[in-house]
Amino acid sequence: MVLASSTTSILSMLLLLLMLFHWGLQASINMLNCRDIAKEIKEKLPDSELNNTDQRAILMNRTLQRVNLYEFLKSQEVFDPENKTDIKSKLQKLKCCLPESVNDSKLSGVYNEDKEDFQKKLRFYVIQLYDLPPVLTSRLSRHTSGSVTSNPGTEEC
Repeated sequence: MVLASSTTSILSMLLLLLMLFHWGLQASINMLNCRDIAKEIKEKLPDSELNNTDQRAILMNRTLQRVNLYEFLKSQEVFDPENKTDIKSKLQKLKCCLPESVNDSKLSGVYNEDKEDFQKKLRFYVIQLYDLPPVLTSRLSRHTSGSVTSNPGTEEC
C-alpha cells in the first residue's frame, strides 16, 4: 500500500511538472510540514481533555478527517470570527495534508456546541494528525509577454 501511494505521488508530481513546462508556467514548489501545522494549532488552544467517547471516535475516524476539518473551519468563523487565536490560515493549510474523498459531502462530521467545545475537539483532532506526512505544494505563475505574473495567495496542493 505504501509503495503504491508513493508511486502515485511521484507520478502525480512528474505529470504536474510536465504540464507546467508545457503551459509555460513556473512553479515554486515547497514542502508543507503537516505535523508542524497540527502542533502549531494545538499550541494555540487551551489544555483540555475530551472525555466523550463518541466524539473521540468521530475525530479519530480517518474517513472523516477532511469532513471534520471543514466543520472546524466553519466553527472557527462562528466562535472566533476575528481570528484572535490565529488558527484559520493553519486550518486552511491542513486541506493540502488530507486526502480528498468522493463521499465528503454525504458524511456528517463533528458538531461543535460552543467555543469551549470547539477548542476541546479541535485540540484532540489535531493531535490525531501528528502522523501526517509532509506534502508538496506549489505556487503558480505564468509567463506573459516577457513578464511573470504571480498569484501569491494561490497555493496548489
